[in-house]
Amino acid sequence: MSVKEKFNDRYLSPDDLNSFLKGLDKLNSLSILGYSEQNRPIYAVNIGHGPIKILLWSQMHGNETTCTKALCQLMELLESPAHRSIISKLTLIIIPQLNPDGAIKYSRYNANNIDLNRDAVNLTQSESRVLSDIFKEFKPDFCFNLHGQRSIYATGDMGLPATISFLAPSGEPEGLISSSRGISMKIIAAINKSLQNELNGRIARYDDTFNINCVGDMFSSRLVPTILFEAGHFPNDYLRNITTKYVLMALIDSFRVISTSDYNNFTIDEYLNIPENSMDYNDLLIRGVPVFDKGNLFENQDLIINYKETLKEKKVEFVPYMIDYSESPIGLFHKTIQFEATGIKNQIIFDKENPFDEIQLFVRKMTNT
Repeated sequence: MSVKEKFNDRYLSPDDLNSFLKGLDKLNSLSILGYSEQNRPIYAVNIGHGPIKILLWSQMHGNETTCTKALCQLMELLESPAHRSIISKLTLIIIPQLNPDGAIKYSRYNANNIDLNRDAVNLTQSESRVLSDIFKEFKPDFCFNLHGQRSIYATGDMGLPATISFLAPSGEPEGLISSSRGISMKIIAAINKSLQNELNGRIARYDDTFNINCVGDMFSSRLVPTILFEAGHFPNDYLRNITTKYVLMALIDSFRVISTSDYNNFTIDEYLNIPENSMDYNDLLIRGVPVFDKGNLFENQDLIINYKETLKEKKVEFVPYMIDYSESPIGLFHKTIQFEATGIKNQIIFDKENPFDEIQLFVRKMTNT
């Protein structure tokens, strides 16, 4: 079974991932960099012996698995001698799952309920110190900070979901473009050009507000070119398997332009012309619903629905909840359903304080979720 078939859900347990990594150890160097707050091993895979050093880490937030799946496919791909030329000039250290305690419970936070991406200065958590220590020891020439983003993000005002967003993080409060940050921007511009034929406008630029507590900003402040990936939504791809493919393509292309220095053929303006992320999407719109709210009946309302990702028996469920209702909702929606076409006759009782109650059964019946 290929890694693509093995890891096709949003949940990726530390045990399953570590079993996969140990199977790769015939050709690559697998090591334990340290341990999490709950004493789970944090593994790294070392690939290549070239002069250009790249440090990559994923799942700093335990519920962001898409880039981890892409890294697993990358490592499997590089097991083949035919593909090892991709990194002939590179040495990679890959940390597939920095936050195994968060991963096991499918949580953004670690075991102590700390956001590791706000711990770059104080280094209060074991996982933060593991990453800081390998950064100091390895002295990378480039860093890749791999994350996932919610389905609410769009590419500026283009009316398209942001399937991947990139950022060359600022290294200081004024947002000046240092030479190292400029390199990150050019690499992203190169990736953007390569992927646009596939994604056709579904690439965005992440917000660059400076926060020295964020790891990417911290490493950028140390003048190491750093690239943030935010793996997002592709139409009808809530499991993010299509997005995984595009993250893999972006990684391979970034290695190519780094190893050949082809990023110098791109400009900072090309990066700045990528549209910024905007929070314009909701998951579902149900049109023409009778809503009973605080003793009043409102006919022909449109329900605005989002999904909450919930772990149940090692599977991620997408639990619907109502954001609001309106006669003329504003925004973008990944899916629209006409209420009258469902054959459901009952009214919806809406309680904004408890949006998970009655709406769950209703939406699940309508959408077969």
